[in-house]
Amino acid sequence: MAQDKDKTFKYISEEHLKELLNMLPDNIISIDADAKIETLTGEQILIEPTLYRPDYIVRIGNTILMIEYQSSYVDTEHKKRFKVYISNFDYKKNDQNLEIIFLVISTAETSKTAKHQINNWDIFSFPIISLLETDEREIISNIKEKIDKQEKISDKEIIELALTPLMVQGRENIINQFKELTPIMNEINYETEKIKESLYGIILMLGNMYFEKDDPLRKDILGDFMTKVDCIEEFGEEQYNKGKVEGKIEGKIEGIKEGKIDGKISIIKDLLNENTITTQEATKKLLELNCETKTITKITGLNEEEIQKIKN
Repeated sequence: MAQDKDKTFKYISEEHLKELLNMLPDNIISIDADAKIETLTGEQILIEPTLYRPDYIVRIGNTILMIEYQSSYVDTEHKKRFKVYISNFDYKKNDQNLEIIFLVISTAETSKTAKHQINNWDIFSFPIISLLETDEREIISNIKEKIDKQEKISDKEIIELALTPLMVQGRENIINQFKELTPIMNEINYETEKIKESLYGIILMLGNMYFEKDDPLRKDILGDFMTKVDCIEEFGEEQYNKGKVEGKIEGKIEGIKEGKIDGKISIIKDLLNENTITTQEATKKLLELNCETKTITKITGLNEEEIQKIKN
């Protein structure tokens, strides 16, 4: 996601965001009809661009809601990290002392309240909302039947369809579910182009929760939705920034006099430490300089097997 703000969210209407959030259990959060909704995920990226942020942050009236997607069991390390999410945002951004609610949407375990006890009086607890009992095939079948019969499909039903990739387990199944959405979403008759853009934006939002920015499959899976709903701004900006980064790398490296390998390695190391380039990009550059494996390991933290995979 772009670090100044997540441009995907601007395509999702406030009504559809409310519809999506209203699918959460009533005992977790109640959303007033006139409550203003503001997405804050991008602000958290500015606070801590590398680690301490949940998948989705939204302000609903006077409440901050943090949502984390989990396809594996929540263990102690997860709980510690989740607590940092809240503390980090509360300390750096919550000037108004708003209520903060944190929850996990899981495809790995049943709904329950998770707890992390630090001592006798400090217990961090949060709800885990399970999607295990939701039948994604039934949702898809219902949509397909309505398409065949040319019946009206409600926005809520389309949002449920957009959620289906998060209802399955395993990376391959999740990827296949995202791919299955494309032809189905294309067949739906939307009342307006704005509604279509908004609903496609939800798919992009959910996709960004699952796929890391540097995941090579992210563009393959989500690129079709980006171009179809004119979310090309985010896609294009990433490509533009990538070009600038590559130019910056090449310019700096080529600007060093030929033969000064140590200087080139130092620049790559600095770019990696600044998060200007990814570990994979840094490894490729170091390989191009014919660096030894132990040197690449020292700079990137990758082991010999991981380096060989990138090399091949």
